[in-house]
Amino acid sequence: MEHRTASNTALVVAALRAAHQTQDDGRVFRDPFAEDMLGPEGAPLMMGLPIVPGYRTMRFLMAARSRYADDALAEAVTRGCRQVVILGAGLDTLGLRNPYRAAGLRIFEVDHPATQADKHRRLLRFGPRLPAGLSLVPTIFGEDDVASTLAAAGWRADEPTFFQMLGVVIYLPAETRQALFGFIAGLPASEVVFDYSTPPEDQAPKGRAVTEALMAKAASTGEPWLGLATPNILVNELTALGLSDVEDLDLQELRERYLGEPPTGDGDFGLHVLRARRPS
Repeated sequence: MEHRTASNTALVVAALRAAHQTQDDGRVFRDPFAEDMLGPEGAPLMMGLPIVPGYRTMRFLMAARSRYADDALAEAVTRGCRQVVILGAGLDTLGLRNPYRAAGLRIFEVDHPATQADKHRRLLRFGPRLPAGLSLVPTIFGEDDVASTLAAAGWRADEPTFFQMLGVVIYLPAETRQALFGFIAGLPASEVVFDYSTPPEDQAPKGRAVTEALMAKAASTGEPWLGLATPNILVNELTALGLSDVEDLDLQELRERYLGEPPTGDGDFGLHVLRARRPS
């Protein structure tokens, strides 16, 4: 991504979440702020979505990964977690939706400074100040020290933290990804939910075609996919760092969980959602 501009991908993902509300009645994931977050550009963006490769599948996946993260966060809050760090927050709306605000849940959104400036402008549509408990933390992955920028915003390293990384890992070189995992694993009672994609050559033909089209589109907008990985590589990285209780769901498993659809066995897409945590 160019350092002077906000993320185009963040806009498309937000539009897909908004489309899930209107096209699917929020069946998997309800987000009452998704369309308002987009603002005036929302309507033309959503009208152009059908040309996105694998549009229907992507619409479900964006909703399913957010639902999965929300469900995992609910369990973390039950265990006593009171701070969330969203790495690569984009136009995520948890800061507006925060169902645990009364319990004291604090949300730290970490993203590129240009994207954060755009996000701040959009949040002002909802009121003159940021929502209570929400902090925007401008950070460049691979350049800035995430722990330091978070600490400056009031995050506590000695308290349990729930980390969310949706739509992030695919853009990160392996060394940057591993550094972030190491940071998370080094914290007490930490937990992370993230999504990733397997390489096209590991996918069935239908999924491979969609993945290659998405990769080409992302590269053309200056946001190339640098972090494709296989499940065994990621699980090995996490367990070597001390993160356990790993759950890894592919597209068919997400459909079975949230739509009640039986597995078809065609393995038609490479996107996975994974959860791991460090036991307290």
